[in-house]
Amino acid sequence: MSGFVNNFYYGKAGKADYTPDQLPSTRINLFLEMLRVHFSGLMGVNLMYLLFCLPAIVWTVLSFMVLMNGTPGDSVMMMYLPIMIPFLGIAGIGAPGMMYVLRNWARDQHSFVMSDFKEKIKENWKYGLITGLIGGVLLFVGYVGWIFYGFMATTNVVMVIPQMMVLMLVLFWWMMNMLIYTMMVTYDMKYMQLLKNCAIMVIARLPMSLLIFVGSLVIPLLALFLGNDYVLGGAVLVYLIIGFALTGLVYASYANSTFDRYLNPNIEGAPVNMGLRDPSLDDDDNVDDIDDPNPVG
Repeated sequence: MSGFVNNFYYGKAGKADYTPDQLPSTRINLFLEMLRVHFSGLMGVNLMYLLFCLPAIVWTVLSFMVLMNGTPGDSVMMMYLPIMIPFLGIAGIGAPGMMYVLRNWARDQHSFVMSDFKEKIKENWKYGLITGLIGGVLLFVGYVGWIFYGFMATTNVVMVIPQMMVLMLVLFWWMMNMLIYTMMVTYDMKYMQLLKNCAIMVIARLPMSLLIFVGSLVIPLLALFLGNDYVLGGAVLVYLIIGFALTGLVYASYANSTFDRYLNPNIEGAPVNMGLRDPSLDDDDNVDDIDDPNPVG
């Protein structure tokens, strides 16, 4: 049993998932293969990260119960969001550990899960905390701004413009979150440099960034709009079992792709397209019959 537990959390060092000629040829194939290979591992990582999310989860459940008892939604949100700020900071502390493991898996690298998780939290907890706190503050300020400008828009339609700008700012920050934790465990950068790079990359790949972000919210959005107790309970169960890690794997895969496009080619010695099949291996066998115009010694 102890051997099973060790392998579950630490993996088997030195054993690659694929030989070079078996590697996936596209990023979608790579993601699907890594999801298949590490599916059970995602549950373990999700459980580890869940410990950092417990304060936010408990506070969310309590606030939801207050809402279901008939308290006006605006009153609940004005109580819920400020207290969520430190809880999201706590969740942010655990995010670098989870995203380092998922980043490795997303590019078919080995990870000593538990030790890597703890090590990256130790190295990046300050940046993780700051990122979580900023997210919490923006949610609260964004909600207040949305309500305020929405009220103003009832008498002046122009106020819809700042109301939409507030919404776009909050959405943009959460799209940056798809990159920032993976970036902080991959590169040695100052925090403002992290923010700047993430913002530029989100803008550079805006349609894809928006698609990935909305796609990662399919389950909670369905639960929200359907308003069915069974659907809502199912969504909660999914996130408690695997949802955070699964979403993180999507974000890590997207981050790896983005870094390979904009950062790694400009860094001497930085690996590119890790986990993907070398295109030269797809050439026909007849290529050996072609004379090399520039033979290498």
